[in-house]
Amino acid sequence: ILTNSRGIHPIPITEHVFSAILCFQRRFREHILNQTKKEWKYDRSDELFGKTIGIVGVGEIGKRVAEIGKAFGCYIIGVKRTVEGKINNVDESYSVKDIDKLLKRSDYVVLCLPSTEKTENMFDMSKFKLMKKNSVLVNIGRGDAIKDEDLILALKNKMIFGAALDVFRKEPLPKESPYYSLDNVLITPHHSGSTLKYDERSVKIFCENLKLFLEGKKLKTEVNKEEGY
Repeated sequence: ILTNSRGIHPIPITEHVFSAILCFQRRFREHILNQTKKEWKYDRSDELFGKTIGIVGVGEIGKRVAEIGKAFGCYIIGVKRTVEGKINNVDESYSVKDIDKLLKRSDYVVLCLPSTEKTENMFDMSKFKLMKKNSVLVNIGRGDAIKDEDLILALKNKMIFGAALDVFRKEPLPKESPYYSLDNVLITPHHSGSTLKYDERSVKIFCENLKLFLEGKKLKTEVNKEEGY
């Protein structure tokens, strides 16, 4: 029996996701750069209220993203491996085979995917072509879900508006990576799950599982070895 620490990350990662989303929506990256140049440039920014957020991988993290998204007044579309009934705070739910319905309508596409054979290079040019030109991709799952050369090309050609990337195939991200030179990319160093409460939460999960194990009961965070997570 193999367990993991599933359940630690929804709070900090969701806060990170909306920090990135608001950075694009309220143009904070642009304002920070203007501040370093001592430039005062006023322009109107659009609201997050009423925007559509597409969540690819509605697990524990995705559910938290949906909850906070609804608090902002967003419309939520979710995609998961198997759809079994209504998901709280998700307005529309689809299986992976219908991911096109999410991509065509989402202003923000949030990837909460694990690293498996099924998810590797899942987001390639065929997916970016379906996304709205004003949409932003946010990846807090795993770097290998994205085909980097395709995303770089899509960003350079303004096929999508931008990307907030916290995870990469190779970490630390090599200095020669084209991502560093793109003005429509926000890079963070695999930081989304960082929290001072990490040890406290992981020990709590371990102790709960140990108690269940000693009682001969099913463990809370057992890994599905066939699926890989």
